[in-house]
Amino acid sequence: MLQQRRSHHWNPALCRAFVLDWDGVLAETKLNFSPIREKYFQGRFVPLFEAIATLPQPLAEELSKDIYDVEMAGAADAKPVPGALELLNWLESNNIPWCVVSRNCADSILLAAQRANLPLPPLLFSRDTPPVKPAPEALWRAAEALDVPAADCVMIGDFLYDLVGARRAGMRALLVQRPQAEWKHWADATFDTLTEFVEYLRAPTPLVPWEYHHIASQEGGETALELLGKYVFSISSSSIDILPLCLEQASKGVLNFFIEGEGTLTAEQWFNLAGLSPVWLDQPVKEVLCHLLHARYPLARLVDDTDDFLLLPETVMVQ
Repeated sequence: MLQQRRSHHWNPALCRAFVLDWDGVLAETKLNFSPIREKYFQGRFVPLFEAIATLPQPLAEELSKDIYDVEMAGAADAKPVPGALELLNWLESNNIPWCVVSRNCADSILLAAQRANLPLPPLLFSRDTPPVKPAPEALWRAAEALDVPAADCVMIGDFLYDLVGARRAGMRALLVQRPQAEWKHWADATFDTLTEFVEYLRAPTPLVPWEYHHIASQEGGETALELLGKYVFSISSSSIDILPLCLEQASKGVLNFFIEGEGTLTAEQWFNLAGLSPVWLDQPVKEVLCHLLHARYPLARLVDDTDDFLLLPETVMVQ
């Protein structure tokens, strides 16, 4: 049977579920926590909610109240982000489930939704129901509630914690409304405005995801990626270096891997890849490699044979 060609691209419009941040993505509340950071942390950028647990009880309660007051004041003047209603209409018309995962308190989200006349989804996760972003558990919980694997969801956010949380959870991530963000490199793709993203959804084109940005950004990089999709990297399951070699080739853009034999992971192979949990010892090598590829290079895969591919040349392997 002809094996379907894989591509180094993904399409947000084909994701099975959307996880949306609230403030800055759907509701614009113009929250400014700078005075709070000045008051409690000498202006240093720290994750405020996590910092509460590090302070003495009276000070922690005061900080918690100050955060709440800022959020409620912003929610009272909330307006919909341009494009928010159009995005929600697009999701509804395409029968794509969605939820909100926010670090804001629930009271402020409910108030902002009322003031901005924004609909809320049946599934709403605020910081009142921890864990919160960027903890991956926050997004795993959302994916489970949506009944969609995290790898088939996309996180739409406007802040670093949205992107890092998605990366930790194995979820695709899009950055909107922050064209000058210095951390936009964490995203699979960026759109200067939410309206621009909605326009893209109406006529989507495949995008190169985060794990291949370093290749696509080079001269001729996209052409090289397209060429690599025709090749397969073949290696014996008994090779001591099988795991680091396969990951090295995946990092260069190889998508197809053929493992000869049905061996199980030996102690020597396990020692050859630092950081791999010992729970994988004596497990099928193919399962171990699938696990590693899925975590780092989810578009890569193991193939049943090499008939439909070109064998990866030695000159490519040693680059």
